[in-house]
Formats: sequence, structure tokens, C-alpha cells
Amino acid sequence: MTVSSEQADNRTLKLAVCGSGRWGQTLMRNITAAPDLELAAVISTRSSIPDEITHGAPVFDDWRMAVSRMNLDGIVLALPPDRQPAVAAEIMESCMPLFLEKPLALNVEAAKRLVQAAGEWGFVGLVDHLHLFAPEFQELVRQVRGRGTVRSITSVSGNHGPYRDSWSVCWDWAPHDVAMVLTVMESVPVSVTACIFDRIDKGAQTYENVRLILTFADGAVADITTGNAFDRRRREFAVAVDDFTVSYAENPENERSLAMGHGNDARPVRVESVPPLTAALKVFAERVRQGAGGEADLALGAQVVRVISAAERAISEGVAGSIGQAAYSATSGAAG
Repeated sequence: MTVSSEQADNRTLKLAVCGSGRWGQTLMRNITAAPDLELAAVISTRSSIPDEITHGAPVFDDWRMAVSRMNLDGIVLALPPDRQPAVAAEIMESCMPLFLEKPLALNVEAAKRLVQAAGEWGFVGLVDHLHLFAPEFQELVRQVRGRGTVRSITSVSGNHGPYRDSWSVCWDWAPHDVAMVLTVMESVPVSVTACIFDRIDKGAQTYENVRLILTFADGAVADITTGNAFDRRRREFAVAVDDFTVSYAENPENERSLAMGHGNDARPVRVESVPPLTAALKVFAERVRQGAGGEADLALGAQVVRVISAAERAISEGVAGSIGQAAYSATSGAAG
């Protein structure tokens, strides 16, 4: 149950993680490590989960039971994107603050229904387009908006694996890059082209990198290469603005950096670094305490789904996809 910000400011927030897979376990560890958060419950259909995974939190097979028994302040979802929309809509109707995963959904209609549910019932929470919450990326956005017109964006991201057979690498990897691009541009592209850029077959498993080209109304172009067929972990995001470039990067050791300038003349920008998931949970906690915030995240999440749906069509049909302009704010609390 949520309480007023005045009451909540001085107490630890009680959260539940819904989902006990690999990412759910990562969320559990991060919540347990946060000084102002408590992992009060785990929601899972698994019949038995060791205490070392749940950190001693009780396990419930239904989120409603967890809310009523543990007096929760919020629920953190760690569900596959094909299951997330239905569960999220039910939780929204209960007015429980909600931490959603990316992508918001695997099709435009499901994402649209979540936005409509939020409009009907209200929404407090966020969509975890993780890198939007990194201080280095937030500083990139501030630098770009204060200096001129974006000419181009180049983004390279991915890893060697993991392989998933339930959804494509485009849905798995591209949401982060697309969310970052839309946040910088503060608009949606007018067209999307996409193709499979690289493919590695390993028996029954196929690893792929995809390339997306997003073209905006003002002529700016975002070139995204992402997937699970790299030889190592990659995260490089560069924005060209008039006479300079701002670049955000994360190395395989999870160290993030920001640089400004061209080539050898680029200079590092010092930012107090916080892991993106830590930062995202902090923003979520602030919104829970304030009892407000998150609608822009949902709007952005729905637009990311529209862009990736268009990219998937372009890959399968070999034609550019057009995206009708829609009014929305990409300036979520993460970068605003």
C-alpha cells in the first residue's frame, strides 16, 4: 500500500520482485543491497526457491496475496515481454506502483493497452530502459540539448549471447538503443529500415546482429547495430551535434564513460558514476515516495515498441517502415 511522501520519506520501502529467473535474481540482489529498500516478497510460480536466492523473503504464487500479506509499496516485474502486459495491467488497476521491464510489450496493441490502462487508473513507476538512468547518459543528454542540432547518432551494442527462442534479438537488444535515441531526439522517426547484419549458426541456435536505420523529420539519422553475435560485450553511443560529438560507452567490466570532441581530440567528461540499475531503482523509490511520475516512461516505452515493430516488418519484408508522428514526451524522469 502506498503512503504519502511525508510518511514514506523516513522509512524503508517494501518491494516485491515478480519473477525468479536470472534477471529477477539480479533485481533481488540489487534491492537487498539498497539501504532504503527491502525485498519483502518474491512472486513466482516455482514451487521451491532456495533462501539464498530470495534472501529470505517469503515466496507467493500470486501478486495479490503478496500485496495483502506484506503491505507492499511497489512491485518490480521480471517477466518475459510476452507475459508482462497482462500482469502489468492487473497491477495498474490496483494502483500499486510498478517497475516494468523493457520492452514494454511485443506488439503495438499490447503496449497501447498499457498506456490506456495507465490513463484510466493512474500510474506511478517506470519502464526500465536501463541506460536512460545512467548519470553518464543523462549528462550526454544535457550536453546535447544545450549545444545545437543533432546531425546523427551511432549506436553499437550487444554481446556474445544469450540465445533466446521466444523472441528475436531485435526485441531483446534494440529497446535500449531505441529508447536512448528517442530520448536524445525528443521525437519519433518518420521511417525505419532494418536488416540482419551478421549471423552465426551454432547447431539449433542462431546468433544475429541487426542494423536499424531511423530517419527523423529534420533529416537526422540514427544508425543502430545490436544483437548477440558479437565476440564480446559492446555498448557505444555517439551523438554528432553541429561541430562536436558526445560519446557514451560501457566496457565489458560495466565501467561507463563519457567523452566530448572529435577523434583524438575527444576529452573525458567526469561524472559521478552509479550503476544504471541502482540509479533506476532510486528513481523508482523517489516516485513511490512522491506518489507521482512514470507516465512519460510508458509513453516512451510504447513508442519504442512501435519502432521495433516497424524494424521487424522491415527485416521480414525487406521494405522501409513508416511511423506516423504521435505527440509524446521522451523526456522522462530519467533524463529530464
